[in-house]
Amino acid sequence: MNNIYKSIAIDGPAASGKSVVGKQIAEKLSYIFLDTGLMYRAVTYISINKKINPINVSEFFSKNIINLNLSDSKNIINYEKNNITSFLFSNEIDSNVSNISKLKEVRQNLVKEQKEISKSNNIVMVGRDIGTKVLPNANLKIYLDASIEIRALRRSKELNGLSTNIIEEKIKNRDVIDKNRVNSPLKLADDAIIINTDTLTINQVVSNIIELSKQYE
Repeated sequence: MNNIYKSIAIDGPAASGKSVVGKQIAEKLSYIFLDTGLMYRAVTYISINKKINPINVSEFFSKNIINLNLSDSKNIINYEKNNITSFLFSNEIDSNVSNISKLKEVRQNLVKEQKEISKSNNIVMVGRDIGTKVLPNANLKIYLDASIEIRALRRSKELNGLSTNIIEEKIKNRDVIDKNRVNSPLKLADDAIIINTDTLTINQVVSNIIELSKQYE
């Protein structure tokens, strides 16, 4: 590590449990938590609704036009002083975020911000390129995985019972885009530890990762 702060990188595909697990780990270890996916969702939301080039929107974090509040594990996104977090999980955003996230300039701008955040905090950061791109020197790298069926079931519950068949197709399409994009594709870091969450409870996954983190204390 290049600084005194510790970091845990958690990567994995959509609905593998990254966010809920990352939040609980951060709370138990008194680290800050960052769900980088929210940043890409914010860029997607603003670019669609305000009809602004997503590359320009991705610069709004550094210009404080978009503010990321990390004061608690919920992660709040404010745009022009308005909390837009609740709008970032619509079907429209789900359908467009991968295509915007794969833009080279968008990723460069957001990765730069994510790296800066990690320099002054002990952090649990989740996403799809954390261990490979954002925090390549993280103390601990975890790759959470789960079957398509389990991931679709989890996402269905989050979306109030939306058909799992529809969600499965969306997840499959997103996996293809995320794993095959040119810029920072979703892939396993060489030194990452794989945890399949199909048959594990959230508490079990959290406990496993906390035990792994103790070797860096």
